[in-house]
Amino acid sequence: MPQNIHGLEFGGASQSPDVGDQAPVPYGEAEEEFAQDAEEFARGLDSLSLARKTPAEKRAQIFKLVDSYYHYAADKVHALRKSLGQVSRSDLRHSYDASSQDSMDLDDPENWPQSPDSAQRLKDLELEAQTWDMLRRILPLRYPDNKSIKPTRLDVSRFHSCSELWDDFLQSDSTAQERKAILECLQTSADESRTDIDELVRDYQQRAERGDIIAYGWLHTRHYIKMQKNVNGWSGPLDPNASDVRQILQSGSTPLVTQLDPDVATRQDRKLQPQDEYFERAIWLGCYELLRRGRSIAEIRDWCVERTEVWRAVSMSAMPLSKDESETRFSCDPLSMLLWRRTCFALARQGGTDNFERAVYGLLSGDVPSVEKICEDWDDFVYAHYNALLRTQFDAYLIKRSPPDATATITQAFPTFNAVQFHGDAASVGERLVRSLETNAKTYVEAKTPMKTLQAAIISNSLDQYTYELGLALGKSANKYDISALIPDYADPSDVDFDDTKFADLNDHNSLRILVHVYLILSNLEELQGGMRVELPERVKAQQNVVSAYVSTLRLMGLTDLMPLYCHQMQGDRPFFTLSRNVTSVVEDNEREILLRLMEKLGMDIGEFVKFQSRSLLQQYPSTQKHSLPFGRFTVLSNDPPTLKYGRPLKPDFLGEPPEKLDPTDEHLIQSLEWFLLVDGLWDEVFYYGVAIYKRFLSQFNLYAARALSERVRCAEIFKRKAGIVYSDDSDVSWFDEVRASAAAGALEDHGIGEEQVAKAQNYFEMECLIRAIDSMETIASSEAIAQDPVEKVGREFWSNIGREVKALKGYMRPILNNWLMESIEEDEDFAYLRDAYLPEMIIGYVSVLHFAGMALTRDNLLECMELSAVIARKDADVAPVIMKAGRMKELVEGFANCSKALAISSSDKKTAAVINSKRMMREHGWTRELWSVKK
Repeated sequence: MPQNIHGLEFGGASQSPDVGDQAPVPYGEAEEEFAQDAEEFARGLDSLSLARKTPAEKRAQIFKLVDSYYHYAADKVHALRKSLGQVSRSDLRHSYDASSQDSMDLDDPENWPQSPDSAQRLKDLELEAQTWDMLRRILPLRYPDNKSIKPTRLDVSRFHSCSELWDDFLQSDSTAQERKAILECLQTSADESRTDIDELVRDYQQRAERGDIIAYGWLHTRHYIKMQKNVNGWSGPLDPNASDVRQILQSGSTPLVTQLDPDVATRQDRKLQPQDEYFERAIWLGCYELLRRGRSIAEIRDWCVERTEVWRAVSMSAMPLSKDESETRFSCDPLSMLLWRRTCFALARQGGTDNFERAVYGLLSGDVPSVEKICEDWDDFVYAHYNALLRTQFDAYLIKRSPPDATATITQAFPTFNAVQFHGDAASVGERLVRSLETNAKTYVEAKTPMKTLQAAIISNSLDQYTYELGLALGKSANKYDISALIPDYADPSDVDFDDTKFADLNDHNSLRILVHVYLILSNLEELQGGMRVELPERVKAQQNVVSAYVSTLRLMGLTDLMPLYCHQMQGDRPFFTLSRNVTSVVEDNEREILLRLMEKLGMDIGEFVKFQSRSLLQQYPSTQKHSLPFGRFTVLSNDPPTLKYGRPLKPDFLGEPPEKLDPTDEHLIQSLEWFLLVDGLWDEVFYYGVAIYKRFLSQFNLYAARALSERVRCAEIFKRKAGIVYSDDSDVSWFDEVRASAAAGALEDHGIGEEQVAKAQNYFEMECLIRAIDSMETIASSEAIAQDPVEKVGREFWSNIGREVKALKGYMRPILNNWLMESIEEDEDFAYLRDAYLPEMIIGYVSVLHFAGMALTRDNLLECMELSAVIARKDADVAPVIMKAGRMKELVEGFANCSKALAISSSDKKTAAVINSKRMMREHGWTRELWSVKK
């Protein structure tokens, strides 16, 4: 089954059999943006190949490139937000209090972005920026410079503060460094993308029924208690166990608190006034968001002070894990830190009146269940687990660096959540976590989106496996309807099945742009770590499907000048194969030359590239009709009986109806030969592949393709481009004889042309003469039909055109009548097939043309026909055996006989340009008309 090339288009999957059939898509806003992004990313990638650098310098440049991609994406996010005039992101978030019956839908339609497309585009850009941010933090940790100076460890015999121990802990534990980097990334993206905190808590503030007052605590509860004291004459602190207090402050099933200290609701197991419960929830929601967004302790303190709730900031101050490095300073001693964490854990599990309050202490203690209750999306869950893991690791480090007797007292008396033990095997924590989110009811949809799947691979350090599965998914998609040669399906049926719906598809062009650069960055880093790959395993071939898919996208977007950069990153034959199949839409020489110069700049061998095009196409699409019987396949003669005046008539338009366009494979073969004209040298190769392509077309009787080849890659043009030998009129085939003679005399040595070079070109020239002879013969056949039509009125110009075509045909027939395809560098059985297929019909048709021209133009054509009979009858003639083999000698003799009769009765010539040199020609050939004149 022949292979096809899978194409890609914006807006839907393409089932085109070949990329050459697809024109670049019309540009719209999305396409313009993609083009801008693609050019920017390519510019950065190109910088990696501009100069040779040491491994350390190249590693640093790769990290700088990732950083530039992040800033580019982040700048686009900010620009889009500004253009939307966005105040709230509530349409992209859900209510944070999913567990409360009193929760309110925080979505406000008045604050939605102007269009769903804009909202989705903003979300996509935020995901891209987050992905590059994650990579720029993680990759330097996973691909360190082994020659870098190691930091000095702390002296274990001395006392150190928590701040010093934290720094030493991070320097000594690479896993902790990664987890901290992931937390900071999630904090940054949350701070950038989430709704403003004041806007987020506004609904609870409104339900608190306190107007614009955000301070002064529980106003409604304080007012109610004070009122009851005045009414009942109470003074001092109220006893909650007193019967009259209990009876009066009873409100439903749960009585009201009697005091106003912060933990009174937990201590008394009583509640606040409903308005103050909303106020309390607003405060804890704000505190949670401050921690989740990685705000500094100073910002947390200012937020709480503004609400006269500074004690809350104090309770969070020991270790908030801010994303701001300058704020990561813990003033307490290690034992206090251990005790503080366990106190927070107790509050997360046993204290608090609201899920947000418990989640705040859950984050501070490194608990997971209390935080998961309010997690809304994939980022929240990952943050909760990695926060718990990092705090557990540091807790274990502090215990190790503190006196055993002191730590034993704390650890035995106060339990805490051990996230490391909870997750089990440390090496696979990330992988098991992200897989669990694919089945979590809150996150399973988001977890299977392309960008979150990529982020999951980054977190779990499985990018190599991810790119492999991505390549398999792209191959599966590309081969869904037909076999794709550009994006093969490398899936092994024995492999464990994978979920290909998690990966970007061929029409997700922005995801492909991100993915291809992630893959190339990773490949460059792997190369620096382990050296060049000597072999090209199936795994790498599958991974390179993402590059091939992206190159096809660039072609469809008209960004052909970017294609060499990405093809250059591939291995084996894949660079040339992918590029050659995607340059079919590049038809202008100047555009092709630009591509060749870009390839040279990248270090690609352009000579090998142009040779590869023809070779791979001939191998991929082998001819299937060359062994059919040659005789009778090609016909130019009509079945009508011959006439004395015009002889045996030719069939008008015997080539048939011309196609609207060539078959894609034929077009690509011709294009592959056109590329040879743009590269110096390759003399032997251009004629080798040119002859092979001509043989393919002629053996398949694909004459329109052969004619296109003869017009677009003329033999004389090859001599002009590659040897500087110029002939103004290559329709006069004698130019080739002149070249042959000059080469034999050594006159063309300055041009690099000798007899051997001419011999290489001869078969190509001969097949070109055949197809040009066929083209002229068809033109004459059509003119003959017009001339015989009594309705048609023809003038002098008509006969002049026929005369020019006849003259051209005579020139093209000279090589055909003289050892056509019998002199070649190597013996080729295909040449014998072509001689059998074309020579009998062409010679008999040529006799018919001379007969017609002799009666319509000048009798000299009849004389030439008689001369032709003598040429064929010579003992050393090569065409007679072919005609005999075809069983058509009788037809040929009858044609000559008809010409002789016509010559006998012909008495006048048409007054056209064709007879101007008649007398000179007769003298040169020793002809005389009088011999054939019949006198009465």
